[in-house]
Amino acid sequence: MNPSNHDDSAPHWASQYIGQPWVAGSSDCWSFACRVWRERFGWDVAVIDVDATSRLASLRAFDDHPEYGHWQSVSEPREGDACLMGKSERPSHIGIYLEADRGGVLHSLETAGVVFTPVAALPSVGLRVLSWHRRR
Repeated sequence: MNPSNHDDSAPHWASQYIGQPWVAGSSDCWSFACRVWRERFGWDVAVIDVDATSRLASLRAFDDHPEYGHWQSVSEPREGDACLMGKSERPSHIGIYLEADRGGVLHSLETAGVVFTPVAALPSVGLRVLSWHRRR
């Protein structure tokens, strides 16, 4: 992975996360995204305590959580924006948009751990972009 306008010989900052395991509560998709936003962007994003192995529990927890009010929907993503994804119309997964390799998502999958997936390749892992969100 190499970001746009970057020296190809230097690794992208996200490379340090690639391959880390998925762990419910500490490195599931939401917990991982919160950690990256805190470490790389300086944002204090609330970790939502939920059973990460249950999609239904995750959906219910996010629907009414106050953290939702700190984000605005955008049509064109920028580095660090949240990418809500799902297998259907309902969001079930989240990742962080990176401008690397013409745009992709850094995310933690239960089956693979932390990966970087180009936006166009998300369907190959059974996901599609539902919306982009920017921290206010």
